[in-house]
Amino acid sequence: MSNIILQHFDGELRELDKLSIDNIKQYADKIGADYELIRGKPFREHLTAACQKVHMISEAYDKYDDVLMVDIDMFVPKGMKLNVFEQVGCGLYNPIQQNLHRRLAGSNLRSQDAPYWGGAIYKFNKQRRENLRQGLNGDESWMNQFNKPYHYEDEGIIHFLAAKAGMSMNRQDIMDPRWCYDSYLGDPASAYMIHVRTKITPQGPKRNKIKNYQYLAKQGIL
Repeated sequence: MSNIILQHFDGELRELDKLSIDNIKQYADKIGADYELIRGKPFREHLTAACQKVHMISEAYDKYDDVLMVDIDMFVPKGMKLNVFEQVGCGLYNPIQQNLHRRLAGSNLRSQDAPYWGGAIYKFNKQRRENLRQGLNGDESWMNQFNKPYHYEDEGIIHFLAAKAGMSMNRQDIMDPRWCYDSYLGDPASAYMIHVRTKITPQGPKRNKIKNYQYLAKQGIL
């Protein structure tokens, strides 16, 4: 089987989006993976744009072993040679995700043991995608609680699908945080993938993401 890297965007592509697409395409080619930019709302049309990332578990990708979904503001630094498909883990589980996980599991009486991953990067093999799909169709009204910008969205849906499938959180499910390294953190050159954010430092202030991308590019990191 082969692997594929996906990104998603609904709307008109902006400068940073196009730069990320080109960067991730080049990386996919470098490691021998396919690439696809998903447009529109192929998962559930009534849900927010971020929720559409759940489309990665669709049967449309069953010919692939691993499917990687990364946000459209993610970049692979120059000189990074690791193949993400050869690395351990399914997604990000830093302190931010751990706090969101506890809050979500408690408020919805879902198992704290069920996996929860940050939405900027997911890597699922075929078996995991099939298991997650078991919770789709039928009454999907539970998804409506995540149908609001910056309110869990894809992260909440995938967590609930994992709980429905009886999955448990395992250390092997957690990716090295360098695969989703916030651009405002120190030593970005050590990252495997950089998530370009608006913050300049962890405490702020903020500025347009393209400015932070340009700063990293000027340093020769991107």
